[in-house]
Amino acid sequence: MRQDTVVIIGAGPYGLSVAAHLKAQKIPTLIFGKPMEFWRTMPPTMYLKSPWSSVTISDPAHAYAFGYFCKMHKISKQGQVPVQLFLKYSQWFQQQNVPDVDQTYVKLLALDGKDFHLDLADGRSVKANRVVVATGLSSFALIPDFASHLPPTLASHTQQHADFSGFKEKSVVVVGSGQSAFEAAALLYEAGARVELIARGSIIWINRRLYRYTGPAKHIFYPPSDVGPAGISWVVAFPLLFKNLPEKTRVAIDARSIRPAVARWMRPRIEGRISITPNTSIVSAMAQEQEVYLKLSDGTTRQVDHVILGTGYKPDVQALPYIDSLLLQQVHERNGYPFLNKWFESSVPHLYFPGSLSGYDFGPLCRHIAGTGAPAHQITHHTMVDD
Repeated sequence: MRQDTVVIIGAGPYGLSVAAHLKAQKIPTLIFGKPMEFWRTMPPTMYLKSPWSSVTISDPAHAYAFGYFCKMHKISKQGQVPVQLFLKYSQWFQQQNVPDVDQTYVKLLALDGKDFHLDLADGRSVKANRVVVATGLSSFALIPDFASHLPPTLASHTQQHADFSGFKEKSVVVVGSGQSAFEAAALLYEAGARVELIARGSIIWINRRLYRYTGPAKHIFYPPSDVGPAGISWVVAFPLLFKNLPEKTRVAIDARSIRPAVARWMRPRIEGRISITPNTSIVSAMAQEQEVYLKLSDGTTRQVDHVILGTGYKPDVQALPYIDSLLLQQVHERNGYPFLNKWFESSVPHLYFPGSLSGYDFGPLCRHIAGTGAPAHQITHHTMVDD
């Protein structure tokens, strides 16, 4: 099958948003992947860290906002957004804007002259003149060195668990100091496990006093996207502005905005229930029959049934298994992030990377749902003017 069109790989928030913008301009578009697949692997009782104001997937007419969906279905605003509610919203968004998602995986993306060649898992082949890589975080799970040799029966990443009931009456160490580590620790405890959380740094509880105590004036300090500390969050809210900042400034703002931290509403589920060991690293881990023997930097040891790695993700374009090695060689990158121009286009013409892989250039907003708008608009506009 030949298509002189735009192909989108991935049907998460970024893929769906780009597709919605392209389709609104009648640009021929194919999108491959299972809608919201990564999100559907999350524990069903989980809550999003992002507030209600920042979980809208962008569409060009601003007609399919999360708030409108809740109003339409008579869903009142709660403290936090349940992941199941967000999945219902995203399904509605997809059905209204991108009903024709092809749920076939892409096996290979390669260059074919000036165009691209894609092999699909079902044996089909597609030719495209533009490709948008929007496959999310699943390929980027960060596995610390101490755990890299452990079998999956003894160590696993948080993204591998939608259900923790199998850990009932087991002893589990959770590694990490961010939201995902604390969510996993709370869910493990609630499932009946004995849990200790070990973090190599201190524990930072997010405490936005200006947001909580200033009423309507909070919008002076925080935009609706709500990513980053007070004041700085307004710079983060505009990815195209962020890209024009000096590199050192971008790196500093990014590090400050996405440092490991935990939402305040997690505290009642953690304090007094789970042992927390901060400022301590795991030096080594050894499999001993059905258990893991851990040596810590403070000289103590642990012997547990399993280690859960709440260590987050490290975007790396080289980790995407379906991109041909010859094509990857032409993608200029630093520290795993591809160099992108203002259109979210890489050094390979017409190859775009929205989402987490654009974070180095466009900032921390591109790691959140609230960041879907900028790449969708830019990629669509570039496709129109370039043609």
